[in-house]
Amino acid sequence: MTVDSSWSCQDLARNLCDHLVAKGHLKDKPAFIRNDREALIAGVFEEIGLDGAKMASFTNVGPLETMVRKGTQGQAWVDQVINGLKAMLPEEVANATAVVSMDEDTKEALAMAKEQTRVKMQRNRDERGGKGGGKG
Repeated sequence: MTVDSSWSCQDLARNLCDHLVAKGHLKDKPAFIRNDREALIAGVFEEIGLDGAKMASFTNVGPLETMVRKGTQGQAWVDQVINGLKAMLPEEVANATAVVSMDEDTKEALAMAKEQTRVKMQRNRDERGGKGGGKG
């Protein structure tokens, strides 16, 4: 089943759970098991902004996997959810090389870490009187 760009977060979670039941990864009965998991997944999708329109915007699976992993706390079912979502993507998207880019927070943290490293290296050089200290 291919994702429909008009699906809400809840619609996406329901269709994903249908897929998980069909694959034997989620029990359909008793009903509360399915309902609880569906509600949990829908909540994660709402939190990360994953709906049919977002799914339809992907050109590869990298951003999808990153979003889902960031939105969960390493639950045992995450890989099944990601694989189920991948199965809903058009074949050319699902089979495209995964490209994962950094979000703005990660870019800022990396830049800050680089700057801190540069400052420490400069301080170490200054303390040694400008000598490189490296092998060579």
